[in-house]
Amino acid sequence: MNIEIDYNPTPKKTFFISIGINYSEAISFDYTSKGHRVIKQILIEKKPFPKDKKPTAEWDAIIIKNRKFVRKYHVKWIDMDKKDWTNDEIWECVWSKPISLRLKNKLLYYSQLFSDNYKSLDKFFNELKDFEDIMSKEIAKYI
Repeated sequence: MNIEIDYNPTPKKTFFISIGINYSEAISFDYTSKGHRVIKQILIEKKPFPKDKKPTAEWDAIIIKNRKFVRKYHVKWIDMDKKDWTNDEIWECVWSKPISLRLKNKLLYYSQLFSDNYKSLDKFFNELKDFEDIMSKEIAKYI
């Protein structure tokens, strides 16, 4: 499973977790200022991030694949309502569903745990397995 988590160290109270379904589709769990929701996004265009526009926001994200930390990278984002320009990709939200409080609390816990400990994730094998199990069950509801 390929998981991207916006770097969310404790004590932040927001998170954004994205699971790639394939090269051009993702299910994302969004608990940010933009919404409290589960969304499906599709990649609609690859295009260099504009040098002449100020990003709406910037942050770091971490990638976890097969229960291992892969890398941390910087994100530049322009909010375009139902579209998001993230680094050199434009993603469109094609549907949105509310996120339950129970799921929100679990995902906040895991996003903080993995953000706080991303350099030593091998110590959290069981937690990563539990997290992947939760994500698999959630994603199965939407694909």
